[in-house]
Amino acid sequence: MKFTRVHIAVFLGLSTLAWLLTLLCQGVNVSREHLTPFGTVLSVLVVAALLLEHVLWRVKFFQPWFVSRPDLTGTWRVELQSDYSDPQTGTPIPVIVCYMGVKQTLSKLQMHLMTPESESWFIAERITPSPSDQGYQVVGVYTNKPQIHLRGSKSDIHHGALVLYTHGAPHRPTTITGEYWTDRSTSGSMTFSDRLTKVYTRYNDAHAASGPHVLTRNAQQS
Repeated sequence: MKFTRVHIAVFLGLSTLAWLLTLLCQGVNVSREHLTPFGTVLSVLVVAALLLEHVLWRVKFFQPWFVSRPDLTGTWRVELQSDYSDPQTGTPIPVIVCYMGVKQTLSKLQMHLMTPESESWFIAERITPSPSDQGYQVVGVYTNKPQIHLRGSKSDIHHGALVLYTHGAPHRPTTITGEYWTDRSTSGSMTFSDRLTKVYTRYNDAHAASGPHVLTRNAQQS
C-alpha cells in the first residue's frame, strides 16, 4: 500500500488533535496560531513520503532497520529450465535464456519476463523475508502473452505462479533462484544473474545489451 497525501493529512490531523487536547488538559491557552504550521508540516511529510517511496528505500543506510525490502530493479539474464518435452520427439527442451525487467518502488513491484515469442507480467506479488532467514522470498502470479500470430496454433495465453529467493547482499542481491508452475501443467526452475542497471522492455534490446548469449530455444512453452 502506498501512502497518499490524504492518508498523511489524516494521520497528521489526528496527531495534531491529540497534541492540542493534551495541551488543553495541561491548562495551556491554545490559540489559532498553534495550527498555523499544519500546512507546512503536511507538505514536508508528503515530500518525505515521496522520497522514501521512490529513492530513499534503496539506500543501504535505511536497510533493514527502517526499510526491509530488496532492491531488484534492473534487467536480469534468466536461465530457465522447463520440464516441457517436445511432443514430436519426447525430448526435454534445453535451458532457455531470457530476460527479466524489474521496476520497483517501496510499495510496488513489477517483473516482466521477455522471450523472443512471449512476454509475462505480474498480476500479484509479495515480498517477505526468506524462510531461511537469509535474504528475501518473492512470490508472484503472472500472465503470459505469446505474440498474437502464435496464439491458437503454437501457444496460448496462460497464467502461472513463481517463488523466488534472493542471494547475496540482502538489500541488493547478486543472484536469484526459484521455481514456477503454469496452468498448462508445466513447471521449471529459474536462475537470475548478470543484472543490468537499465530496465529494458523488449527482448531484442535486453539481449543486445547483455552480450552475445546463445538462445537455445524460445520460452513460449513456459
